[in-house]
Amino acid sequence: MNPFEVLEIPPDASAEDIKAAYHRLAKQWHPDRYAGKEKETAEAKFRELAEAFSTLKDPGRRLSIQQQMPRTQAAPASAPTSVPREQEPTRERSPEDWAAMAREAFNEGKVDQARALVYYAIRMDGTKAAYHSLLGAILEQEGGDVRAVVKALEAAVRLAPKDVESHIKLAGHFQSLGMSARAQKHLQLARELAPNHPKLRQQKAAKPESKGGKPSAPIPPASLLDQLRDLWDRLTKRG
Repeated sequence: MNPFEVLEIPPDASAEDIKAAYHRLAKQWHPDRYAGKEKETAEAKFRELAEAFSTLKDPGRRLSIQQQMPRTQAAPASAPTSVPREQEPTRERSPEDWAAMAREAFNEGKVDQARALVYYAIRMDGTKAAYHSLLGAILEQEGGDVRAVVKALEAAVRLAPKDVESHIKLAGHFQSLGMSARAQKHLQLARELAPNHPKLRQQKAAKPESKGGKPSAPIPPASLLDQLRDLWDRLTKRG
C-alpha cells in the first residue's frame, strides 16, 4: 500500500496536507453514508485511509517512504543508523491500534470518525471494557439515542464490574429514562466501589445549634432518589 496514493496526495505533501486529505476522504468514505454492499466497500476504504494516515503521521516513516519514491522533493536527510521502518515486516493492525486511533480522533473532536474506528476495535475484540466505555463516551458526545449509550455502558460494566465511571453514567442515564430502580442499583454499586469518588461526594449539612448551644439532631442524609437527581444535574452540568 502506498499511503500517498491512498490519500491522493503527492510524495512531498506536508503534514498539514496529509491531515487535510485524510479528513476530506474520511468524510467522503465514512461508512454511515452507505448501506448494503456499498457500506462494506466504504468500511474497507475507511480502514485503508486510517492506516495510511497513521503511517504518514509518523515523521520517520513518512521520510523513509519519501526517500524511496522517485523524483521526490523531500529534503535529504542523513543516512539512518537502523533499518528503515518501512522495511520492517508489516503487521495487521490490532484492536488496540484501532481503539487508540479512535481515542485520538475523539480527543480531536472528530466524533464521527472516532465512532467508526472504535466499532472496528469492538468487532475485532468485543471483550475489552475500555472499548465499550469509549463508545459510550462517543455516543454521549453525539447526543444521540440514550439507549445506545446505555447498551455500550452496560457492556463495559459487564466486562469490568468495578468500572465506577460507567456505573455512575448508567445511573444518570437510567434516571433520565425514568428507570429509577436500575438507576439506584448502579448508584449504590458505585458508592460501594468508591464511596469517596468526587462525583458522589455530598456536601455535609451544618448541624444547627439549639438555643442552649447544644447541637440539634443531625439532618438525615438525602435519599438515593435525591442523590440520583443531584448526580444527573452534575453529569449534565445543570447543577
